[in-house]
Amino acid sequence: MAALDTDPYPALSARYADFFAGQPAATPRSEPFRWGGGTLRMDRHGPPDAGLTVLLVHGAGGYGRMFAPLAAGLAAAGHEVLAPDLPGYGLSAAPWSAIDYRVWKLALLALIEAEQQRRCRPMILLGASIGGYLAYLVAAESPWVRGLVVTTLADPRDPVVQAALVRRPWMRALLPALRPLSRLTRGLRVPVRWFTHMQRMSHDPALTALVCADPLGGGNRVPLGLLASLFDSAPALEPEQFQRCPVLMVHPASDDWTPMAISDRFFRRLAAPKQQVSLEGCGHFPIEQPGLDQLRDALLPFVQRLATEPVSKSMM
Repeated sequence: MAALDTDPYPALSARYADFFAGQPAATPRSEPFRWGGGTLRMDRHGPPDAGLTVLLVHGAGGYGRMFAPLAAGLAAAGHEVLAPDLPGYGLSAAPWSAIDYRVWKLALLALIEAEQQRRCRPMILLGASIGGYLAYLVAAESPWVRGLVVTTLADPRDPVVQAALVRRPWMRALLPALRPLSRLTRGLRVPVRWFTHMQRMSHDPALTALVCADPLGGGNRVPLGLLASLFDSAPALEPEQFQRCPVLMVHPASDDWTPMAISDRFFRRLAAPKQQVSLEGCGHFPIEQPGLDQLRDALLPFVQRLATEPVSKSMM
């Protein structure tokens, strides 16, 4: 197994930058994060003494470095960015005794807590794809999260969302039995693209092909338990009770995988201050213009506003 601070696929992970035309070049600092459940590989971007940190949360076909151009834009604006590879993905693909959605959540909660112990500062979560719902789960439990940004906010417990995420109707019919079965076949790993509509990742066939073939991301094999747990992970706070932080949803307008109407089912229920921006021309993996500029123009002011707001007593 390669060391966690060595990227065996540098050319592969760098290829994603080719699809973000005009974006700043990324210069991440790779480091391990060790916690009670294992070790994550993580990239750190931007000034180490920045007043605010953005934590990137990838989805089921990605990993931290895939979004390096987005991290570079935030770093160029003076913000620190953390981009971890969640257990089983990227360079955190080392053997784990158990990987499920709960482990992903616990890993992020542990990372946030460790970062606050190291240097207390505001933290914003930025979740992409199904990482948007995972970021919500984390924000519902962590007192350190000051803001939540998502590209999608689809609740996998919702049958309408399940129909969009899962490839075949017979697979959806098996969902109630999948979780108990996964306990018996915990070591069984299946290609994630067998189970999901990975072919709807992007409108660009070259980008979709790259993601689907990437052994660190969409071409990965994941434990059956991870897929099973995705569809019954309940948040600590349902959206009607969520008032912890403001929410910005920057949703691709032409998303063929998780259309905006699906995310709206959850977003409309949020009790927190919220803002929605439609990214024109963008597919599920937003790389198209003018949507990419619209993402930047919505994200940077949102982050900057939270960076300058006084810290509430609840965070002290």
